[in-house]
Amino acid sequence: MTQKYSVLLLTTLALQAQGVFSDESAEASPAEPQHSVQVPQFAPYAVPEAALWEQFVGTMEPLWKRSRASKQDQNEDRYDGEWAVEEVVELAGVAGDKALVVKSEARHHAISARLDKPLDPAQNGVVLQYEVKLQNTLNCGGAYAKLLTSPMTGEFSDSTPYTIMFGPDKCGESKLHMIYRHLNPVTGNYTEHHLQKAPVPPTDSLTHLYTLVIGTNNSFVISIDGVEKKTGSLLEDFEPPVNPAREIDDPRDSKPVDWVDDEQVPDSSATKPEDWDEDAPAMVLDEDAAKPEKWLEDEPLMVEDPAAVKPEDWDDDEDGDWAPPMVANPRCADADGCGPWKRPLKRNADYKGPWSPPLIDNPAYKGKWAPRRIANPGYFEDLAVYKLAKIDAIGFELWTMQSGITFDNIYVGDNVETAERIAKNVWKPKHDTEVALREARNPRPVEKTKSKLDGVLELFKVRVGDISASVADFYGRVRHEGIVEAVRQDRSGAIAVVMAVGGLVWLAWNLVALVRFIVGLASPAPPAPVPATNAPNASPDATASTSARTSASYSAAVKRKTKKSS
Repeated sequence: MTQKYSVLLLTTLALQAQGVFSDESAEASPAEPQHSVQVPQFAPYAVPEAALWEQFVGTMEPLWKRSRASKQDQNEDRYDGEWAVEEVVELAGVAGDKALVVKSEARHHAISARLDKPLDPAQNGVVLQYEVKLQNTLNCGGAYAKLLTSPMTGEFSDSTPYTIMFGPDKCGESKLHMIYRHLNPVTGNYTEHHLQKAPVPPTDSLTHLYTLVIGTNNSFVISIDGVEKKTGSLLEDFEPPVNPAREIDDPRDSKPVDWVDDEQVPDSSATKPEDWDEDAPAMVLDEDAAKPEKWLEDEPLMVEDPAAVKPEDWDDDEDGDWAPPMVANPRCADADGCGPWKRPLKRNADYKGPWSPPLIDNPAYKGKWAPRRIANPGYFEDLAVYKLAKIDAIGFELWTMQSGITFDNIYVGDNVETAERIAKNVWKPKHDTEVALREARNPRPVEKTKSKLDGVLELFKVRVGDISASVADFYGRVRHEGIVEAVRQDRSGAIAVVMAVGGLVWLAWNLVALVRFIVGLASPAPPAPVPATNAPNASPDATASTSARTSASYSAAVKRKTKKSS
């Protein structure tokens, strides 16, 4: 039965998927624009008093420098991904507009630039805003920026200290990273604090604007395309919390040997009642049951087939004495049962099972033990977390399976109004033009009613795409960093590999079931099997005898077939 359901499921998915994919192919085909879209020409936009304002009007160097950091204990570059400053190709919302573009697939990329002037978050907070455009469909890759801690020295890499990391990332699931590093005044070490419940960034091919504002009251605001997506406090919305607990469990404290923490114990004064029968059976014969009126006790369940004829090639010496095969007794079809009737069992009302004393409150109970609390030697209280480490550079340190990730109009400073003007005068016209170009290229198709199965298939396709992206990313990490490091850094990718292998095994099993099902349809039907009894009180002797005679007939038939062929 399971094989039939599997075959039915596979066939349905195949037919539906064929229809869905063919429909999508038709919808995805670019149509001729219905009208022309006026694309504005690029013009530099002045932003005074910024720590950094980058529109990539010139060449990449000397401001932007690719990392030449080498792999550990090796001479080759660790970051072998290529970068370029070039005009946008996919849905260019501004003619002649250049941007910083990731050019390599399945590579590590790292590039950084010094700020025009250092930025001290303790003075007026921090504002980081930049555009991201995914010119190619992104299955797995990052597009986040790092504001690097002053002073930045050496080649930029993943070990370079940073103050803030912010931006979108997608590998399986999409999320918007927001991480800040805080200096522990007790230990002197920095700790990363990650935003909880991060917003989900868009993943289409339009240019999207990401804005982070950190205020001097420990507040933060995250916006996407000028719309607030997350607000909160640096003290409350990050994990782990900045300020540790005042008290902690004493690690030197241990539970005393004589500590009693059992709330209840068996009552030692209780005795088993005299009428408690531990040997009483759980089930007894139902004395109230009566044999059904239509029960044919003298009729056997199986009888010889009256229509059977001894085969002409039956050899009594080799095959034994011939006997007709057994078939279900037709007289039992309309009866309540055939063969000897037996009284059924019922639950014993007197059954109580093994006796055990009841539980009572433990007079020696002291309560649940817990270690004593002591003052936390690592305790501190910082109520001005916004006073983060000074910043003197920005960098993009990424791993991506797709090229075409594009960065533009990067603003680093402390003026919220300046960021809003950039959004209004630079990003908004570009984004609106891209939307118009997309609609002109792909006019909306006539909506059709989708069935529930279509929705299931859509979700199935999304999940398969996410798993495929995670597997591809994990494979890339294995190639570059080894299996141990890949598993350590990408647990979700390792899980995706296991899921993919399990899915392939399931698919292979169902394909085998489908082949067997098709072959079964094309093969002649086998002889009808001898039906088994459905009478719960029938004698097993008749069934055993019938099974023996059927097996003997089958063995004789096999011998005759073998003798003929030889």
